[in-house]
Amino acid sequence: MASIPHPTPPHATPVLPHTPGRNPRPSVARPMPEGWGVARRRVSRLMLASFALLAVGAVGLFQVLQTTQVAATGYEVRALEKEQQDLDADIRLLESQIASSSNLDRIQKEATGRLGMTRPQQKVRVSEDVPAPAIVPLPRRYVPAQVREAPPGVAWWERVLGVIPGMH
Repeated sequence: MASIPHPTPPHATPVLPHTPGRNPRPSVARPMPEGWGVARRRVSRLMLASFALLAVGAVGLFQVLQTTQVAATGYEVRALEKEQQDLDADIRLLESQIASSSNLDRIQKEATGRLGMTRPQQKVRVSEDVPAPAIVPLPRRYVPAQVREAPPGVAWWERVLGVIPGMH
C-alpha cells in the first residue's frame, strides 16, 4: 500500500514583520494545535485566584445585602404591630364610649335637657318591607356570635385514623 502525500506543506513557523514601536527582535507566531480551530489561551493561576476571590466577595456582599433587607423588614413589621396595637386601643376606647352613650337614662336627659325635646303626644307606627342589613353596624362585642355548624360527614383523615387500632 502506497502512502498518499498530505496536500498542505508541513508547518513552518512564520516570522512576523518588524513594525515601529514594537520589539525589534523578530517574534515567532506559535502554531495552532491540531483540531482546535482557534488558539486556546492558558489561564494563569493568578487569574483563577482572582476569579475565586471575586466570587467569594460577591457571595459575601449578597449575604450582607440580604441580612440588611431582613433587618429592615423586621423593623417595618414591628412598626406595623405597634400601629395595630394603637388602633386596637382606639377601638376599645370608642366601644366604651358607645356603651356609655347607649344608656337610656342618659340619652333621655340629653334629649330633654340639652336638645329641648319632649315626649310625643301621639304614637305613629311605620312599617317597612326592607330586609335588615347583612352587616350589623355595631362593635363585635355587642353582636351575638353566630354558631357555625360542623360540616356533615367524616373527614378522610378521620377514616384513616379509625382504621388504625387504638386511634378511634
